[in-house]
Amino acid sequence: MDLNELSGRFLLLFFSILILYFFSNRKDNETINPLMVIVGLCTFSLCYLFTKIEIGVGIGFGLFAIFSILRFRTQSFTVNAIIFLFATITLSILDIMYPYEKIEVLLFFQLIIIGFYIIASVLVNKKASKFLNTVELKIVLENSFVLVPENIRKSIQDKIKIDDFDFKIVRINSISNEIDLLVFY
Repeated sequence: MDLNELSGRFLLLFFSILILYFFSNRKDNETINPLMVIVGLCTFSLCYLFTKIEIGVGIGFGLFAIFSILRFRTQSFTVNAIIFLFATITLSILDIMYPYEKIEVLLFFQLIIIGFYIIASVLVNKKASKFLNTVELKIVLENSFVLVPENIRKSIQDKIKIDDFDFKIVRINSISNEIDLLVFY
């Protein structure tokens, strides 16, 4: 594999991952850390290395053990983040391992994976994010307060004077009689 072929494969992967990242971060209350893009690029590099050197089964089991330990020692990932990681790892392995003589088949797989990802993202999210700003807000619960969306919406409007917004309940604190909210506007 010469440098031109390697750089072409890398650029194909890079732009594919950027497209996936853009469509992964369309939800108001859930975003993927941009550093997760590095997972696909690292997998690409490791697969390239593994095609150039003789490795034993022990290295494969060692890598599997490392990833297993990381899974149990880190925060839980959202479904969106897990799907993004799996897609980037798959694309990176395809880009480096697929024979260059069959580049049209590689491009077909790339387009199919990216296409399904975009379609699923649009279907799940229904629309692009229109709320770009967030603010944390506390609402004090009074004895007559009923926990229904209309009451919460009215309390938010009374506090911050905006009309077009969405909200997410983060925590209900029954000891201090407060609701912690995340407001998207």
